[in-house]
Amino acid sequence: MAGAGDVSQLEAWLRTLDLARMKRLAVFAKTEGHHAPNDFSRDLLKLKLAQSFASLGLPEERAISMLTIGCEGVGSPKGFAFAQFDAAPLPGGPARLALGFARSAVAPIEEIGTPLMVDRAAATARAAMQDAGLAPDEVKMLFIKTPLLAARHPQATPHRTLMHRGRGISALGGGVALGEIERARITNESIATDLSLFASRVQAVTGAEIDRVEVIAMGNRPGAGGDLIVDTTHTGDVLDQASIKGMLLRHGFAFDATGNLLGGERIEALLVKTMVPESGLVRGSRTTVYTSGWAPEAHIRAAASGVLGSLLGHLRFYVSADSVHQAPEGGGVATVVMRAHRE
Repeated sequence: MAGAGDVSQLEAWLRTLDLARMKRLAVFAKTEGHHAPNDFSRDLLKLKLAQSFASLGLPEERAISMLTIGCEGVGSPKGFAFAQFDAAPLPGGPARLALGFARSAVAPIEEIGTPLMVDRAAATARAAMQDAGLAPDEVKMLFIKTPLLAARHPQATPHRTLMHRGRGISALGGGVALGEIERARITNESIATDLSLFASRVQAVTGAEIDRVEVIAMGNRPGAGGDLIVDTTHTGDVLDQASIKGMLLRHGFAFDATGNLLGGERIEALLVKTMVPESGLVRGSRTTVYTSGWAPEAHIRAAASGVLGSLLGHLRFYVSADSVHQAPEGGGVATVVMRAHRE
């Protein structure tokens, strides 16, 4: 994207497709912004995407966008778009990428920042899984976004405006929907504090540009068609390439003698959530992630962009900070969408 409101390449691509046959369109995008209270880059892109979908005749029930912020380091501002078309099922066909999505009704302000939003997120995640035709064990990733209030809102409170808490709520809802987290263990006090609670296949975001829960479900379903597959792994920390390499090796990738990835063009998108623990320590050494004048998320995204770019050899990735309740403390989660390996 040339800027936060630039949807020109997406529109050009969509005009080459048979939109009448398009069943679902899911857009993930990273805007270049600072994510402070007066950053409206996501609001702008959300508006531009909605206008674009409307101009192309794509109703809300067939198109969704999931937006995050921050392109520090070599995190090239970009979006990834996935289109699914009406087609006859392929009985006995190989497992291929299936996607579905769901939106909740408008969330009451009283629910924002509370366990009630966890319940709303879990219900919306189940609806997205059903839309994709995926059983919980077939899901490779739930991308979940819950609403926040802007700090300037007259009903703003710390619980309703903190992004860390909002991400935690999104993640816990996904974990409940997948059966990975017991709902009874989630209380008002445990959100973003009891880090023993985490999902394994959720990437969680939050934002004040939406007023309801939005979920995109991705997994591999036999007979889904196409040649894309998706997989997910946990990472140990912000520097961890080995976990992602292990996932790629399982899918037929190889590395040369000096560690460079071979066949990296098969990777269409790598989406990563990562963090640095509150101690600020990475592999036993002190960092200034939480003690400098820069936002911690900006530190993390910049550092991780170099790690991921050097691994892939290209910039078809995006990285978001703060994997609270999405991995063990200090760890992260990485989702790769790739072309299926052919022997």
